[in-house]
Amino acid sequence: TELMTYNRVGTFSMEQKGDGPSGPPPAVKAILNKFSSGKEEDKINGYLKMLKIGPDLLKYVPGEKAGDLRTWLEAYRYWNQGGTANASSMLQLLAQRILPHNKDIERIPLPDLEVTPDVGLLHPLTMDGIPSSCARYFASPKEYINWRESKECRQLAEQRGFRLAPTEIAPRIAVLLYRKHVITGQRYVGDLITQMEADGIIPIPVFINGVEAHTIVRDLLTSDYEINGVAKGTIVRDTTYQPSQAAKVDAIVSTIGFPLVGGPAGSMEAGRNAAVAEN
Repeated sequence: TELMTYNRVGTFSMEQKGDGPSGPPPAVKAILNKFSSGKEEDKINGYLKMLKIGPDLLKYVPGEKAGDLRTWLEAYRYWNQGGTANASSMLQLLAQRILPHNKDIERIPLPDLEVTPDVGLLHPLTMDGIPSSCARYFASPKEYINWRESKECRQLAEQRGFRLAPTEIAPRIAVLLYRKHVITGQRYVGDLITQMEADGIIPIPVFINGVEAHTIVRDLLTSDYEINGVAKGTIVRDTTYQPSQAAKVDAIVSTIGFPLVGGPAGSMEAGRNAAVAEN
């Protein structure tokens, strides 16, 4: 939070004025509220939506402050996506917008944003030896499980000598991964999935930005315990649950440093006492 106070572009600054509550300045909060569900614990999802759409909306808002806020949002969008190419593009954007007019800088086309999904699933068979821009990510646990049980997956494993856990009897463990570690190619991600498969466990590796882990558990994962509870009427799922995209798991392993139950950092409001994580 302290470092964020040094974030500034022209007239826009993330520094908190006076003795008000911590968090982004009113200009960011005003835009953020338009993309949030209203739930405290879901504000990070609204923030990510704002990063995608906010800069385009601000094109039509006159004034220097709106322009500086737009530049900050565009720069942060490059930073949030991660990767060397995006970091380079972010610096180029700032140079073109902030530095005194320089024709040599201005004539360089700004590269397109290299996008990695905010949430997705992956497997070493679709990642190893493949450029990150061509890597295959799965949009939901259901899509991932369908692929994992497919003939295509078995053939890839045979071709590469990759040992797969038996689909019929192996337990399924959801693994929550930090998205930035996936983007930067941290070795432990692939090693962990590979070892779990070799030990007879089917991993369901979901990468996320961080604090929104509870939304994955709430909306995209379920268990026999939860399914039986819903059938008996003792458990009521949240309205955000997505049955067509969800997968059943036996346990959850989190490699994220944020708590599984609760809202964003600094919030005392609970996200959900996730029944799927209780058994």
